Amino acid sequence: MSDARAQQLDELLATWAREWTSGGLFGEIEHRDEPDARGDYHWLVRVRAEEKDVITLWWRLGQRRVHVECELVPAPEENAEALYRYLLKRNAGLAGLHCAIGPEEGIYLVATMDFADASLARVDELVAACVTYVDEMYPTAMSLAHPRWYRRAPRRAK
Repeated sequence: MSDARAQQLDELLATWAREWTSGGLFGEIEHRDEPDARGDYHWLVRVRAEEKDVITLWWRLGQRRVHVECELVPAPEENAEALYRYLLKRNAGLAGLHCAIGPEEGIYLVATMDFADASLARVDELVAACVTYVDEMYPTAMSLAHPRWYRRAPRRAK
């Protein structure tokens, strides 16, 4: 890894992962050592959740900003208008994240921050917000977008 900022973010995510591992929620981190054609570095961070077994957060380090996103639901097969209405209403109350439509029409939770603001507390805040909002929104969003095949799984005992 040649970019010092990429190495800093890699170390920050590794430190965060060691702390979350003790709580049993952390899954794994994958990192691409080389930048992509745009010069951006990429990480995949997987964590366990209640409603969706695994949530994958994509981290991308650009020239000055860190972009974070996780998929909430795949592209809607039905009730797209009702789904978008639900998401727009929820969007107003989301702290630090917002809903967006991705390139394949899937729905994502997205955040960006200046690289200078990247800290252990901020990483923890973003991951926790993604897990919380996916757990809260996933059942309703999936029921609207994919009613023919989505059935809410029984909740696991804690």
